[in-house]
Amino acid sequence: MRSALAGTGLVVAFALVDSAAVADWPLPPDAAPEEYADPSNWPDDPSYGPGEDGFGGQWNLWSFIPPEALPIVRPAEISMGAGAHIDRAWSRTIGDPSVVIAVLDSGIEWDSGDLIDKYWINAAELPSPPAPEGYAGDPDDIDGNGVFDVRDFALYDLPDANGNGLRDPGDLIAEFSDGIDDDDNGYVDDISGWDFFKDDNDPYDDTRFGHGTGEARDSMAAANDGRGSAGVCPLCRALMVRVADSFVAEGTDFAQGVVFAVDSGASIVQEALGAVDNPTFAREALDYAWSRDVTVIASAADENSRHQNVPGTNNHTVYVHAIVFDERQPQMSTTFLNFNNCTNYGGNLVLSVPGEGCSSEATGIESGVAGLVYSMARQAGLDPPLSAGEAVQLLTRTADDIDVPESRPDDPSYDDSKYPSRPGWDQRFGYGRPNARSALDWIAGGRIPPEVDLTEPMWFEVLYPDQTPAVTLRGHIDARRAPSFDFWVEWARGIEPANDEFTTIASGENRSSALDGQIATFDVSDLDVDNAGEMENRFTITVRVRAVAHYGADVGDVTGEMRKVFYVHRDPDLVGGFPRFIGPSGESSPKLVDLDGEPGREILLATADGEVHALRPDGSEAPGWPARVSPAIGMDPSGTPSYVLSAAYATGEVSDDVRSPILATPAVGDLDGDGGLEVVVVTYDGFLHVFHADGTGAAGFPQALPAVPSADTSPTRLLDQGVFSSPVLEDLDGDDRLEIVFGAFDGNLYAFRADGSLQPGFPVAIHYPSWEGDTESFARVMTSPAVAELNGDGIPDIVVGSNEVIRGMAGAAYVVHGDGNLHEGGPYHENWPVNFFSMDLLPLVGEGSVSPAAIADTDGDGVREIAMVGTGSSVFPLMPAAQPPQEPGRDPRWRLMNSAIYGRLSNSVDAPIFNAFSAGSFGDLDQDRVLDFVHGGSGFNLALNLSGGGKASPFDHLVGAWSTDDGTSLPGFPQKIADYQFFMNPAVADVSGDVYPEVLVGTGGFYLHAFDALGRQPDGWPKFTGQWIVASPAVGDLDADGTLEVVEVTRSGWLYAWHTPASATEGVVAWESFRHDLRNTGSYDTPLEQGVLSADVPPLVDEPPVGDPDAGADAAMDVDGGSDEPASHASSGGCSCRAGDDPGSRAGSSAWLVALLVLVRRRGRSACSSGPPA
Repeated sequence: MRSALAGTGLVVAFALVDSAAVADWPLPPDAAPEEYADPSNWPDDPSYGPGEDGFGGQWNLWSFIPPEALPIVRPAEISMGAGAHIDRAWSRTIGDPSVVIAVLDSGIEWDSGDLIDKYWINAAELPSPPAPEGYAGDPDDIDGNGVFDVRDFALYDLPDANGNGLRDPGDLIAEFSDGIDDDDNGYVDDISGWDFFKDDNDPYDDTRFGHGTGEARDSMAAANDGRGSAGVCPLCRALMVRVADSFVAEGTDFAQGVVFAVDSGASIVQEALGAVDNPTFAREALDYAWSRDVTVIASAADENSRHQNVPGTNNHTVYVHAIVFDERQPQMSTTFLNFNNCTNYGGNLVLSVPGEGCSSEATGIESGVAGLVYSMARQAGLDPPLSAGEAVQLLTRTADDIDVPESRPDDPSYDDSKYPSRPGWDQRFGYGRPNARSALDWIAGGRIPPEVDLTEPMWFEVLYPDQTPAVTLRGHIDARRAPSFDFWVEWARGIEPANDEFTTIASGENRSSALDGQIATFDVSDLDVDNAGEMENRFTITVRVRAVAHYGADVGDVTGEMRKVFYVHRDPDLVGGFPRFIGPSGESSPKLVDLDGEPGREILLATADGEVHALRPDGSEAPGWPARVSPAIGMDPSGTPSYVLSAAYATGEVSDDVRSPILATPAVGDLDGDGGLEVVVVTYDGFLHVFHADGTGAAGFPQALPAVPSADTSPTRLLDQGVFSSPVLEDLDGDDRLEIVFGAFDGNLYAFRADGSLQPGFPVAIHYPSWEGDTESFARVMTSPAVAELNGDGIPDIVVGSNEVIRGMAGAAYVVHGDGNLHEGGPYHENWPVNFFSMDLLPLVGEGSVSPAAIADTDGDGVREIAMVGTGSSVFPLMPAAQPPQEPGRDPRWRLMNSAIYGRLSNSVDAPIFNAFSAGSFGDLDQDRVLDFVHGGSGFNLALNLSGGGKASPFDHLVGAWSTDDGTSLPGFPQKIADYQFFMNPAVADVSGDVYPEVLVGTGGFYLHAFDALGRQPDGWPKFTGQWIVASPAVGDLDADGTLEVVEVTRSGWLYAWHTPASATEGVVAWESFRHDLRNTGSYDTPLEQGVLSADVPPLVDEPPVGDPDAGADAAMDVDGGSDEPASHASSGGCSCRAGDDPGSRAGSSAWLVALLVLVRRRGRSACSSGPPA
């Protein structure tokens, strides 16, 4: 659309700079340091300096310490300043309009005033704006300011389509979208950004979450304009790319956004996200960005955890988190280098960016710094242009090291409120705090570092010497601007080894050409790694690649470095052929099932790549498998929309064969009554597939759920097309055919028949009736249903939750009749839904009621109870289906587990335990013929820690187990574990061979644990994977040898299988996999095909502790909440664990502290200048 528009005579004035702006801002490059502390030299942005009360300000941009803090601040920090020296960087450049930063987030609120003139718009999809009479200048840049933006349409009578009173790109999108792809780039009417969440051309944040707007403000808000705060790169331009409706995204949407950003000409991708999956497509998109010299600044997330947040822990990102001052205000603080508790850390942390808004603000600030770096490189005339590899090295090589001696226990002035730091790189602070001015000075001085990239092995890969004794290291080393360079490839034990601990693997001198591909071979055959310290780093090694570019006398030598974390481990229990690299992440839990009628079982695994694998015991694929689901939305050449004409796909640099991701766990059963098994999967995009046992698709499938366009969503309608809920198979109508039941993002509970038709009476809307005066809201259904007959009518009932948040602090459980809407009186059981305390802790995965129900007859009266726990709640209830009428302030009818009094052999005193995003299971752990309830969580001190700003305090992640007879904790519970248990539904089965079952639970801390009723773990346990586990383990006899195997998959795409000595026929198997059984019923009473529920053994006795744990030398709990190595089986049959004191009850205050933590400190949804955290 390149025709010119006729003018209307209407003239609209736009102020580039407020009349009160500081005329001589920014200061010249040679300004003295003290001049930056002079308020008369500050940009005229109200939030830049302290407020009227003398507190606050954009301290994280300052190169100086606030004057009020000078008498009390650590002396070593006076010269370092409070922030990232962005004020001094502005003396070099305030950005360049040709530098586009693509913000991949929740979209944009077009009415954000200090961004209104910042948006990149696509001239190729717009007509030339009308010009004044006689105008002979640039046909697009009518106002002559060097930028094509909405201001150039001042003479066009542009309707205010979005009704916000502003002239903005949303108005251009509404006015000029004509359904024609004028620039043939695969994105029809991409006038200003794109929405990959709703798959349309308007990235407007229709639910007004505000996170994306806050991100754009952090990096690019106008400066010196008399409004709001100053963005780091005020002249950079924003390309808004919506990939979610919050900071929780899906990996395919993210990958599509990256490709769009790169092909649209962005220099930087800014992503303050946590993705629910990590498909191969996401890794390819990041590699594509790197190859096109686009730098990706990625969030480390916000949970004070080392779990490997994706997409940021892939190759080719700059993984950042936040540091902060130590008191309530910067003017009152003694340091500006404290670890920010609402942020993460770990082996691939790159930079610690100052900010109060957790890793999200850090991402926004550092993206702005990257914008300044690219701007400076362009203004300096670098030829060839700056590469992504060079940009990353400029950011890291010029960072100010964070080394606080008093943070280390061996220092005489040791301060245990500080997280440990050390000289050089460390896991809590990376390479240190960015210094934006130093990075620009290096560019101005020609000090461009060499490129150093280590691509293989993968981040956090476990190296097994008996499987791969010689490991190939691949990467890229080059100093393309210098005459020559030297390089070294080195390794050392541990997560943060000192320089003198590294050993050289390979090296080279005076190279004049790049080294690509294989850069070294690493012999690990004789390595035996057993590090002291943290359990999570027991097997850690670090590989470091260094290079020195030799420029000569004028510039000198310039260094570059990359380091990567791997593990070296031996595990004799691994099944041959495992671990096996699947590729995409594993959020869907494995199932072990006999598909072919031959002895043994296949491993059924669905992945984020939209494939369903059926793997034999040797790791090979069964004939006809993997099965593949429908193309992802936007990736079908015949679909609408279709993005496959974008340059990345058209050239083949990124594959366009992208399938709809699967995060839900498959269900298995005989759907059509022919005696054979079917495999049922639902995809995140909302496609329902059924496959026969040979991998062929069943007739009547796939089925697609209805689309939910942007027009149907709002701040009180958080709906979408898609499914996270795992399907359940149950005969709802008594016809001896199984129906497929699942919840969906459109707020409905669906039931489909075996022929693909909807079951009569479904879908059922899952919606809490509003009380008088409440605002009615609608939300997704994330939870997987549970099914069982609950009221004696012989018809199975369905228990499900909803993401609806009731009055800000509650969720609800729904019991739905098996005939749904056809049931007389409505689909819900009488007096349901039942509401209970549940906090809005995280969007999508932690709002409303997202922990699925478990069902069992716990007291033997023939009536089953429902266990369903609210997020952030220390109330662990058992509820019968018969409930009294629900009224505000009235508790449901329930029996409660005691979450505050711990078992005598528990190794934690952090009470009470509260639910943190996990799910419950049933089983008789101690074989006393009374069912026990198992559920993961965290201790009270986690809330204290996360709300504690920049001060360290210890806390525990926990797994609890209670007798349902009286609600008391079993003797060995709760047990400490290393990290969060997102989505984890523990298995309960014997893996030790003593018949008594263990609780099998994986965490973000890399281990799969197995605890018996006394808190002991069998010999050889826990099992180490080196990666984040969210999928639930599965147990079964894979190889038909009469003993059980355990199968688990990680978020890094590695599938594990271990042998156990446990009998497949005589050992207790109470909860064999995610949601209990192959049909995913979530009911303890659904029969299993292996093991027994009760064994002919006496109850497990509470015995005194004996022996020592084996966690490597000096294994101990860290202040990060890492666990002590749990108790191990002792030869006496006793328990080698520590008994804790009775901690007393704090259940009443726990939930309120969590509420304070999340709602006040972390989860604000306003589009503030710093933005809410990711």
